[in-house]
Amino acid sequence: MNEEHERHETKNPGGRRINIKLFWFIIILLTSVIATAVITALSLEAGNEKAVNVGTDTRSEFSKLYNVYDTINSEYYEDVDRDALIESSIQGMVEGLDDPYSEYMNNEETEAFQETVTGNFEGIGAEVMQEGNRIIVTSPMRGSPAEEAGIEPGDEIIAVDGESIEGWTTQEAVQLIRGEKGTDVVLTIVRGEGDPIDITITRDTIHIDSVTYEEVDGVGHISVNRFQRGTTEEFESKLNEAAEDDVEDVIIDFRYNPGGLLDEAVNMINQFIDEGQTVLSLEDNNGERNEIATSGEANPNTEDFTVYILINEGSASASEVFAGAMDDLTGATIAGTQSFGKGVVQQTVEFGDDSLLKYTNTKWLTPNGHWIHGEGITPDIKLVNPDYYRVDMLSPDEVYTEGIANETVPSIKVALDTLGYEIEDFDEDFGPDLTTAVGDFQSDNGLEMTGNVTGETSTILMSELREYINENDAQLEYLVDYINGEYTEEEIEEYAESRAQYLEIELPEEETEEGEHSEGQDEEQEEESTEEPVDEASPEEESTEE
Repeated sequence: MNEEHERHETKNPGGRRINIKLFWFIIILLTSVIATAVITALSLEAGNEKAVNVGTDTRSEFSKLYNVYDTINSEYYEDVDRDALIESSIQGMVEGLDDPYSEYMNNEETEAFQETVTGNFEGIGAEVMQEGNRIIVTSPMRGSPAEEAGIEPGDEIIAVDGESIEGWTTQEAVQLIRGEKGTDVVLTIVRGEGDPIDITITRDTIHIDSVTYEEVDGVGHISVNRFQRGTTEEFESKLNEAAEDDVEDVIIDFRYNPGGLLDEAVNMINQFIDEGQTVLSLEDNNGERNEIATSGEANPNTEDFTVYILINEGSASASEVFAGAMDDLTGATIAGTQSFGKGVVQQTVEFGDDSLLKYTNTKWLTPNGHWIHGEGITPDIKLVNPDYYRVDMLSPDEVYTEGIANETVPSIKVALDTLGYEIEDFDEDFGPDLTTAVGDFQSDNGLEMTGNVTGETSTILMSELREYINENDAQLEYLVDYINGEYTEEEIEEYAESRAQYLEIELPEEETEEGEHSEGQDEEQEEESTEEPVDEASPEEESTEE
């Protein structure tokens, strides 16, 4: 009995030991869970939703970015717009590329950008690009308010309606410049080494007719203003119209054409070149090349044409793709002046919030493998514009009078001589002969005969010169005269140079290097575009239109 009791007592203590261990195990487990929850909550509270949490799979190169975001978000003395922080960090990342063709656009800027391929918007009608901290006009569109107001390629826009735009992106500047039809915008521009000048431009609905046609002295003149959706169909129609007119010589005019959709350029080349011929190559950062070839039959109406291509410093991107391919693959003659020299390609990615990233991803080469970036295409026949195309813009606030001597005086002399007021010398001295010529101009225009160039005299002189330029297309006239046999190649080049003696010709500066998408996918390639279609998306261009 006592033995049984002893055995029972031994067993019970053993049972109690097991129960005690299980009890403490449960207590410790619950304590750990609670402690972990408390620590996590305190960490979140103290870190104010840190950008990087423990356990997150992150890349070390972003640690500084996260730390800056967390510091500003938690310690800045005022409430922070977190979305604005993210947007600005993305913009800064893209700006760090130091590439004038790469940029990040918010949804409003994306909407304006997409308008550039439809051909309709309200603004002044000019292409601009960002060059460092500067906004530069690459080309005013023909017949646009910008062209009529005297905006020229190379003009730097430094302010809009009195507000400085130094350091702005092209999209930011365009948003300010664009506006409702009929309203005015004042651009402050700097041309060359001149002083800032205010130019008032009345906005209008800008519809870009991408292709126009006329017959000039028996020569077909087809002007292509940009490469937008439908340009190939327009171009084919004009080629057929030229064939119906029985013209033998056709000028394809790309002056001031900043580029556009690359697939349109390829299809336009296909009008002259049969299926399966390489018209350009795209080269990525690994040196891999992708050849882009024509996919259809050539237009039979082009077989008997002798083709001339007219270019200038405003001809860029897809324009240069067309000219380069025709130069390498056909007997086309290129005339005019050196083209812009844009040999890189952009690609776009549109995100779920309708923002858009545009970045340079390849360079393009002509069929013979030539890269024209920063160099441009050299014409076979050099046709420089006359001096009056390079006249300095005169500010009505400045006074030019007899006895002064400066760099602007030759521009006054060229302008008056062009309008029929005889000038004997074109130096920098404002002498008695110039005073007489100014007085005659003032008399003819109902102005007080002071002999001084200022105020209304300056305004009317510039206006009449612009009208003269619009009515007298010197480069086109030179080329038509050459085609019609009035001059040899050497003679027409010499004649053009003889009319360009007095005002310096500024060469273009070398560059330092224009579908719906699911977020981060289905990329659309764009040229400032120059690129091949990907997944049936179209390549597009920037410079940006305003």
